[in-house]
Amino acid sequence: MLLTSLVVGATYGVIARQSGLSVLEASGSSVIIFAGAAQFAAVGLLQSGATPVEIALSVLLINLRHLLMAASLRPHFRDARGLRRLGLAYILTDESFAMGIGWFRRGHRDLTYYATFAALLWACWNVGTIVGAVFGAGIEQPQRYGVDFAITACFVAIVAIGVRHRADVVVALTAAAVAAALRLAGASTVAVVIAGAVAPVVILFGRDREIAREVEP
Repeated sequence: MLLTSLVVGATYGVIARQSGLSVLEASGSSVIIFAGAAQFAAVGLLQSGATPVEIALSVLLINLRHLLMAASLRPHFRDARGLRRLGLAYILTDESFAMGIGWFRRGHRDLTYYATFAALLWACWNVGTIVGAVFGAGIEQPQRYGVDFAITACFVAIVAIGVRHRADVVVALTAAAVAAALRLAGASTVAVVIAGAVAPVVILFGRDREIAREVEP
């Protein structure tokens, strides 16, 4: 996952430079936003001539999934206060969430594992961005090397290592189906957020039906 972050970060640096951003602006984006999907979307919108307001709203919608991840991690961060909690929130990504929640599921309570992995991921992403922005501006169509699939492969790996029960499989498949349907319908900006909110409801609905059957006379 750290290697993937380095590779995809470099790809973002290349695309950001080709979109007209300077090295400083590309690097600053990774430092301030630190959200790959949102950053790629932002430079794509920038290339298409979108307004700053449209770009900002798109980034906000894409990153709303962080609310779901943060809510899941909140009970494990109860001992963190003030700036420490803000720092843990700043380095929250899909990858760090997956690794962190897996760590807590195994019964661990300390935050060192999550913080160390997330900080290393941040470093890899930002180093990759700088390398791509500085040395890759002349590369045409970096997607032809298949690097655009690296982040997809990373997410598949996250799901694979996170599945522990049948309910996890149902949630993953439901989320994939909902996200794919929304993307095909042209609502890719909110696909992940809606899929992440809808998928757990399927499990809750199924459990409620099981409980209702058990209490029936």
